[in-house]
Amino acid sequence: MKVAVIGGTRHVGHAVVAALLEQNHEVDVYNRGKTPAVLPDGVGRVTVDRKAPGQLEQALRERRPDAVIDMIAFDVPDVEQVYSALPDLRHYVFCSSTVLYGRIGSATPSETDPVAPDSEYGHGKTRCDQWLVEKARDSGFAMTSLRLAHPYGPRDDLLYATGRESLFLDRMRHDRPIIISGDGESRIHPVYVEDAGRAFAHALGRDDCMGRIFNLSGPQILTLNEYFESIARMVGRPLVARHVPVDFFEEHAPLWADWKRKFDFGAIWVKYESAFDISALEATGFRCLTDHDRGVGETLKWLDEHELIDASSDDDGEDRILVSL
Repeated sequence: MKVAVIGGTRHVGHAVVAALLEQNHEVDVYNRGKTPAVLPDGVGRVTVDRKAPGQLEQALRERRPDAVIDMIAFDVPDVEQVYSALPDLRHYVFCSSTVLYGRIGSATPSETDPVAPDSEYGHGKTRCDQWLVEKARDSGFAMTSLRLAHPYGPRDDLLYATGRESLFLDRMRHDRPIIISGDGESRIHPVYVEDAGRAFAHALGRDDCMGRIFNLSGPQILTLNEYFESIARMVGRPLVARHVPVDFFEEHAPLWADWKRKFDFGAIWVKYESAFDISALEATGFRCLTDHDRGVGETLKWLDEHELIDASSDDDGEDRILVSL
Protein backbone atom coordinates (compact mmCIF):
# COMPACT_ATOMS: atom_id res chain seq x y z
CA MET A 1 0.00 0.00 0.00
CA LYS A 2 1.20 3.53 -0.73
CA VAL A 3 1.15 5.31 2.64
CA ALA A 4 1.60 8.99 3.45
CA VAL A 5 2.88 9.62 6.98
CA ILE A 6 2.29 13.22 8.00
CA GLY A 7 5.00 14.03 10.52
CA GLY A 8 7.18 10.93 10.37
CA THR A 9 10.65 12.06 11.38
CA ARG A 10 10.49 12.36 15.14
CA HIS A 11 9.97 9.93 18.01
CA VAL A 12 6.75 7.97 17.33
CA GLY A 13 6.57 8.99 13.69
CA HIS A 14 9.98 7.48 13.05
CA ALA A 15 8.81 4.20 14.60
CA VAL A 16 5.66 4.24 12.47
CA VAL A 17 7.74 4.58 9.30
CA ALA A 18 9.99 1.70 10.39
CA ALA A 19 6.99 -0.54 11.09
CA LEU A 20 5.43 0.25 7.70
CA LEU A 21 8.66 -0.64 5.94
CA GLU A 22 8.73 -3.96 7.82
CA GLN A 23 5.35 -4.66 6.22
CA ASN A 24 6.68 -3.72 2.76
CA HIS A 25 4.51 -0.63 2.32
CA GLU A 26 5.61 2.22 0.05
CA VAL A 27 6.12 5.20 2.37
CA ASP A 28 6.33 8.96 1.88
CA VAL A 29 6.91 11.31 4.81
CA TYR A 30 5.17 14.69 4.63
CA ASN A 31 6.63 17.48 6.76
CA ARG A 32 8.05 20.99 6.65
CA GLY A 33 11.60 19.71 6.21
CA LYS A 34 12.80 21.59 9.27
CA THR A 35 13.44 18.60 11.55
CA PRO A 36 16.95 17.19 10.95
CA ALA A 37 16.40 13.56 10.07
CA VAL A 38 17.86 10.91 7.80
CA LEU A 39 15.03 8.90 6.35
CA PRO A 40 15.45 5.17 5.72
CA ASP A 41 16.34 4.05 2.21
CA GLY A 42 13.34 4.01 -0.06
CA VAL A 43 11.27 6.50 1.95
CA GLY A 44 10.20 9.59 0.04
CA ARG A 45 10.11 13.08 1.51
CA VAL A 46 7.39 15.57 0.61
CA THR A 47 8.14 19.03 1.93
CA VAL A 48 4.87 20.71 2.79
CA ASP A 49 3.52 23.04 5.48
CA ARG A 50 -0.02 22.07 6.43
CA LYS A 51 -0.52 25.51 7.99
CA ALA A 52 0.01 27.13 4.57
CA PRO A 53 -3.43 27.16 2.88
CA GLY A 54 -3.79 24.49 0.24
CA GLN A 55 -0.26 23.05 0.39
CA LEU A 56 -1.09 19.71 1.99
CA GLU A 57 -4.24 19.19 -0.06
CA GLN A 58 -2.36 19.82 -3.30
CA ALA A 59 0.45 17.43 -2.37
CA LEU A 60 -2.00 14.67 -1.42
CA ARG A 61 -4.04 15.09 -4.61
CA GLU A 62 -0.90 14.95 -6.73
CA ARG A 63 0.62 11.88 -5.06
CA ARG A 64 -2.64 10.01 -4.36
CA PRO A 65 -1.62 7.76 -1.44
CA ASP A 66 -3.81 4.80 -0.60
CA ALA A 67 -3.69 5.60 3.12
CA VAL A 68 -2.65 8.41 5.43
CA ILE A 69 -1.25 8.09 8.95
CA ASP A 70 -1.50 11.53 10.55
CA MET A 71 0.78 12.07 13.54
CA ILE A 72 0.47 15.86 13.79
CA ALA A 73 -3.20 16.81 13.42
CA PHE A 74 -4.28 18.82 16.45
CA ASP A 75 -7.72 20.17 15.55
CA VAL A 76 -10.53 19.65 13.05
CA PRO A 77 -9.14 21.94 10.31
CA ASP A 78 -6.08 19.67 10.17
CA VAL A 79 -8.06 16.51 9.46
CA GLU A 80 -10.46 18.36 7.16
CA GLN A 81 -7.50 19.04 4.86
CA VAL A 82 -6.95 15.32 4.34
CA TYR A 83 -10.65 14.60 3.83
CA SER A 84 -10.98 17.48 1.37
CA ALA A 85 -8.07 16.19 -0.70
CA LEU A 86 -8.91 12.47 -0.50
CA PRO A 87 -12.55 11.79 0.48
CA ASP A 88 -12.29 8.26 -0.96
CA LEU A 89 -9.07 7.42 0.88
CA ARG A 90 -8.76 3.72 1.65
CA HIS A 91 -7.78 4.47 5.26
CA TYR A 92 -7.02 7.48 7.46
CA VAL A 93 -5.29 6.62 10.75
CA PHE A 94 -5.26 9.48 13.25
CA CYS A 95 -2.91 9.86 16.21
CA SER A 96 -5.13 10.95 19.08
CA SER A 97 -4.20 11.08 22.77
CA THR A 98 -5.31 9.67 26.10
CA VAL A 99 -4.92 13.19 27.50
CA LEU A 100 -8.52 13.78 26.43
CA TYR A 101 -9.73 11.62 29.35
CA GLY A 102 -8.54 14.35 31.73
CA ARG A 103 -8.20 13.44 35.40
CA ILE A 104 -9.18 9.80 35.70
CA GLY A 105 -8.53 9.27 39.43
CA SER A 106 -8.50 5.55 40.18
CA ALA A 107 -10.42 4.65 37.01
CA THR A 108 -9.02 2.81 34.00
CA PRO A 109 -11.10 4.23 31.14
CA SER A 110 -12.00 2.40 27.96
CA GLU A 111 -12.89 4.01 24.67
CA THR A 112 -16.58 4.04 25.59
CA ASP A 113 -16.07 6.09 28.75
CA PRO A 114 -16.80 9.82 28.65
CA VAL A 115 -13.92 12.17 27.93
CA ALA A 116 -13.11 15.23 30.04
CA PRO A 117 -10.36 17.27 28.38
CA ASP A 118 -9.15 20.29 30.31
CA SER A 119 -6.47 21.67 27.99
CA GLU A 120 -6.64 23.15 24.51
CA TYR A 121 -4.55 20.23 23.25
CA GLY A 122 -7.03 17.76 24.74
CA HIS A 123 -10.04 19.66 23.43
CA GLY A 124 -8.51 19.71 19.95
CA LYS A 125 -7.90 15.97 19.92
CA THR A 126 -11.43 15.40 21.22
CA ARG A 127 -12.93 17.50 18.43
CA CYS A 128 -10.90 15.51 15.89
CA ASP A 129 -12.12 12.18 17.24
CA GLN A 130 -15.73 13.36 17.20
CA TRP A 131 -15.47 14.76 13.68
CA LEU A 132 -13.88 11.60 12.33
CA VAL A 133 -16.46 9.29 13.90
CA GLU A 134 -19.27 11.43 12.46
CA LYS A 135 -17.68 11.30 8.99
CA ALA A 136 -17.35 7.54 9.26
CA ARG A 137 -21.00 7.24 10.26
CA ASP A 138 -22.44 9.74 7.78
CA SER A 139 -20.28 9.25 4.68
CA GLY A 140 -18.41 6.01 5.27
CA PHE A 141 -15.04 7.72 5.63
CA ALA A 142 -12.51 4.98 6.41
CA MET A 143 -10.88 6.15 9.65
CA THR A 144 -9.26 4.79 12.79
CA SER A 145 -8.15 6.80 15.81
CA LEU A 146 -5.44 5.57 18.17
CA ARG A 147 -5.39 7.35 21.52
CA LEU A 148 -1.70 7.25 22.37
CA ALA A 149 -0.60 7.27 26.01
CA HIS A 150 2.98 7.99 27.24
CA PRO A 151 5.47 6.88 24.56
CA TYR A 152 9.08 6.35 25.54
CA GLY A 153 12.15 4.93 23.91
CA PRO A 154 15.13 5.88 21.73
CA ARG A 155 15.07 9.37 20.21
CA ASP A 156 13.63 10.98 23.33
CA ASP A 157 14.28 11.42 27.04
CA LEU A 158 12.42 9.69 29.85
CA LEU A 159 9.74 11.30 32.01
CA TYR A 160 10.71 12.85 35.32
CA ALA A 161 9.38 15.51 37.70
CA THR A 162 10.84 18.13 35.35
CA GLY A 163 9.20 16.66 32.25
CA ARG A 164 11.30 14.78 29.70
CA GLU A 165 15.01 14.95 30.55
CA SER A 166 18.16 12.90 31.14
CA LEU A 167 20.04 14.51 34.03
CA PHE A 168 18.17 12.49 36.65
CA LEU A 169 19.68 9.35 35.09
CA ASP A 170 23.16 10.61 35.88
CA ARG A 171 22.06 11.31 39.45
CA MET A 172 20.92 7.70 39.72
CA ARG A 173 24.25 6.48 38.39
CA HIS A 174 26.05 8.46 41.08
CA ASP A 175 23.71 7.42 43.93
CA ARG A 176 22.40 10.97 44.24
CA PRO A 177 18.77 11.10 45.37
CA ILE A 178 16.06 11.67 42.81
CA ILE A 179 12.58 13.02 43.55
CA ILE A 180 9.37 11.01 43.33
CA SER A 181 6.09 12.92 43.37
CA GLY A 182 3.73 12.22 46.26
CA ASP A 183 3.78 8.77 47.82
CA GLY A 184 4.81 7.15 44.54
CA GLU A 185 1.59 5.17 44.19
CA SER A 186 0.19 7.22 41.30
CA ARG A 187 -0.04 5.24 38.07
CA ILE A 188 1.73 5.65 34.76
CA HIS A 189 0.95 3.61 31.64
CA PRO A 190 3.90 3.90 29.24
CA VAL A 191 4.19 2.40 25.76
CA TYR A 192 7.51 1.63 24.10
CA VAL A 193 7.90 3.64 20.92
CA GLU A 194 8.48 0.63 18.65
CA ASP A 195 5.29 -1.00 19.96
CA ALA A 196 3.42 2.23 19.26
CA GLY A 197 4.77 2.28 15.72
CA ARG A 198 3.70 -1.33 15.17
CA ALA A 199 0.20 -0.50 16.39
CA PHE A 200 -0.31 2.13 13.69
CA ALA A 201 0.95 -0.26 11.04
CA HIS A 202 -1.23 -3.05 12.46
CA ALA A 203 -4.43 -0.99 12.19
CA LEU A 204 -3.79 -0.03 8.58
CA GLY A 205 -6.37 -1.47 6.21
CA ARG A 206 -7.99 -3.80 8.78
CA ASP A 207 -11.78 -4.11 8.55
CA ASP A 208 -12.06 -4.62 12.31
CA CYS A 209 -10.34 -1.26 12.91
CA MET A 210 -12.44 0.82 10.52
CA GLY A 211 -14.61 3.52 12.05
CA ARG A 212 -13.25 2.86 15.53
CA ILE A 213 -11.26 4.49 18.31
CA PHE A 214 -8.68 2.54 20.34
CA ASN A 215 -6.59 3.24 23.41
CA LEU A 216 -2.92 2.57 22.72
CA SER A 217 -0.57 1.89 25.60
CA GLY A 218 1.86 -0.72 26.81
CA PRO A 219 1.45 -4.04 28.61
CA GLN A 220 2.24 -2.71 32.12
CA ILE A 221 0.56 -0.15 34.35
CA LEU A 222 3.19 0.96 36.85
CA THR A 223 3.16 3.05 39.98
CA LEU A 224 5.71 5.84 40.04
CA ASN A 225 7.67 3.80 42.59
CA GLU A 226 7.71 0.84 40.20
CA TYR A 227 8.60 3.10 37.29
CA PHE A 228 11.71 4.41 38.99
CA GLU A 229 12.63 0.98 40.36
CA SER A 230 12.58 -0.28 36.76
CA ILE A 231 14.90 2.53 35.67
CA ALA A 232 17.22 1.86 38.62
CA ARG A 233 17.50 -1.80 37.61
CA MET A 234 18.56 -0.78 34.11
CA VAL A 235 20.96 1.85 35.44
CA GLY A 236 22.45 -0.87 37.64
CA ARG A 237 22.29 1.05 40.90
CA PRO A 238 20.03 0.86 43.97
CA LEU A 239 17.17 3.35 43.84
CA VAL A 240 17.95 6.38 46.01
CA ALA A 241 14.83 8.53 46.10
CA ARG A 242 12.90 10.98 48.26
CA HIS A 243 9.14 11.41 48.11
CA VAL A 244 8.06 15.04 47.85
CA PRO A 245 4.46 16.02 48.72
CA VAL A 246 2.40 17.08 45.73
CA ASP A 247 1.45 20.37 47.40
CA PHE A 248 5.13 21.30 47.58
CA PHE A 249 5.42 21.41 43.79
CA GLU A 250 2.47 23.79 43.48
CA GLU A 251 3.34 26.02 46.42
CA HIS A 252 7.05 26.41 45.69
CA ALA A 253 7.15 27.11 41.95
CA PRO A 254 9.01 30.41 42.56
CA LEU A 255 11.87 28.35 44.01
CA TRP A 256 12.89 27.11 40.57
CA ALA A 257 11.64 30.05 38.52
CA ASP A 258 15.17 30.95 37.41
CA TRP A 259 16.50 27.37 37.25
CA LYS A 260 17.12 25.67 33.94
CA ARG A 261 15.17 22.63 35.16
CA LYS A 262 11.59 23.34 36.25
CA PHE A 263 9.84 20.89 38.59
CA ASP A 264 6.26 21.84 37.69
CA PHE A 265 5.54 18.42 36.18
CA GLY A 266 5.88 16.89 39.64
CA ALA A 267 2.32 17.83 40.56
CA ILE A 268 0.85 17.26 37.11
CA TRP A 269 2.16 13.69 37.10
CA VAL A 270 0.14 12.80 40.19
CA LYS A 271 -3.05 14.65 39.29
CA TYR A 272 -3.21 13.15 35.82
CA GLU A 273 -2.78 9.47 36.49
CA SER A 274 -2.33 7.32 33.42
CA ALA A 275 -3.95 3.89 33.18
CA PHE A 276 -6.13 2.76 30.29
CA ASP A 277 -8.11 -0.25 29.13
CA ILE A 278 -6.33 -1.55 26.01
CA SER A 279 -8.41 -4.70 25.52
CA ALA A 280 -10.25 -3.41 22.43
CA LEU A 281 -7.05 -3.08 20.39
CA GLU A 282 -5.80 -6.42 21.72
CA ALA A 283 -9.04 -8.03 20.50
CA THR A 284 -7.94 -7.17 16.94
CA GLY A 285 -4.82 -9.30 17.44
CA PHE A 286 -2.32 -6.63 18.44
CA ARG A 287 0.01 -7.02 21.43
CA CYS A 288 2.73 -4.76 22.78
CA LEU A 289 5.86 -6.89 23.11
CA THR A 290 8.23 -4.75 25.18
CA ASP A 291 8.29 -4.81 28.97
CA HIS A 292 9.37 -1.61 30.70
CA ASP A 293 12.79 -2.83 31.85
CA ARG A 294 13.83 -3.78 28.32
CA GLY A 295 12.43 -0.57 26.85
CA VAL A 296 14.30 1.56 29.38
CA GLY A 297 17.47 -0.41 28.66
CA GLU A 298 17.19 0.36 24.95
CA THR A 299 16.52 4.03 25.73
CA LEU A 300 19.59 4.27 27.98
CA LYS A 301 21.71 2.63 25.32
CA TRP A 302 20.58 5.18 22.72
CA LEU A 303 21.09 8.15 25.07
CA ASP A 304 24.60 6.93 25.91
CA GLU A 305 25.53 6.32 22.28
CA HIS A 306 24.52 9.89 21.45
CA GLU A 307 26.06 11.36 24.64
CA LEU A 308 22.74 12.88 25.67
CA ILE A 309 22.75 12.16 29.41
CA ASP A 310 23.54 15.45 31.12
CA ALA A 311 26.02 15.56 33.99
CA SER A 312 24.66 15.94 37.52
CA SER A 313 26.18 17.51 40.63
CA ASP A 314 25.60 17.76 44.37
CA ASP A 315 23.92 21.13 43.85
CA ASP A 316 21.17 20.21 41.41
CA GLY A 317 17.58 21.28 41.89
CA GLU A 318 16.82 18.08 43.76
CA ASP A 319 19.40 18.93 46.42
CA ARG A 320 18.06 22.44 46.85
CA ILE A 321 14.48 21.16 47.04
CA LEU A 322 15.42 18.60 49.70
CA VAL A 323 17.11 21.34 51.74
CA SER A 324 13.93 23.42 51.48
CA LEU A 325 11.90 20.47 52.71
